This record gives sequence, C-alpha cells and structure tokens, in this order.
Amino acid sequence: MIAISSFDVQSGKSCFEFRMGIEGEAAAAAARQRTAADLVSLSATMRQMEELQYNGQPGLNEDFEFHMCVARASHNDYYVSVLQSLKATIFEGMLYARTTSGLKTAEKIAAINEQHRLVFEAIVDQDCEAAREAMRGHLLRCRISTNHWQLV
Repeated sequence: MIAISSFDVQSGKSCFEFRMGIEGEAAAAAARQRTAADLVSLSATMRQMEELQYNGQPGLNEDFEFHMCVARASHNDYYVSVLQSLKATIFEGMLYARTTSGLKTAEKIAAINEQHRLVFEAIVDQDCEAAREAMRGHLLRCRISTNHWQLV
C-alpha cells in the first residue's frame, strides 16, 4: 500500500467514480455534436500528450486539457463547468495515479494515451456508445489504480 498524508483519498476515489458518469455522457455528446474545429483541438491535444510520453513528464495540464476538449466538444456548458469546478481534485488524482502506480512515468503516460486515443477515435467516428464506453473505461482504470492508496 502507498501511504498518502496530504491527499483526501476517499475524495479522490469518489471523484473518479463521479467522473465516470459525467464524462462518459460528455464523450457520447461530443461524438454526436463535435465540429471540425473540435476535432482539430482534440487532435492537437492528443499530439501534445503523445510527445510527453517520450520526455518523462507527467502531463497533467495536457491530460486535463484533453478532458476539457471532450467536454467543450459536447457543446454543453454544464460538462465544462463541472470539470472546471473539480480541477484541483482532478489534478491531485491524476498526479497520484501517475506517480504511485508502480509504473514508470513513460509507461503510465503510454497507457493513458492509448485510453485517450480510443475516446478520440470514437468521437471522430461519431460513435456515441464507443465514446461513452471508452471514457468510462479510462476513468475506471484510473479508479482501479487508486486501490493501493491508503491514508495515514
């Protein structure tokens, strides 16, 4: 078990669970509503995240931006507002999921990038169900990666 003293473990786990529902639906809406401009933004963010895979940086800003791009592509301001309001908790969860998972940063980033790519491709294909399931699957994997978290 990893002992974490400054992070509210239960809040972090609960946030991943909450996000599965919210962001799964945001991804489905993005697949339905996305525009060419949304695809350009998503593609640019994907490229940035893939570059990080090779330089060992955790990529928190880029990861959050990907999720914000999906929310914006839904063209529903409530999804955007919810993610913005959770930004601090999301960042804490992303940081701990990346740095305490037992994987090297580059390996973790590669896995996350592959999960994001599935979301992106489903949105490109306008496959609402695949987008929903890819996002939910991504966040579920993140939630599962928290099983070793233990508050001291």
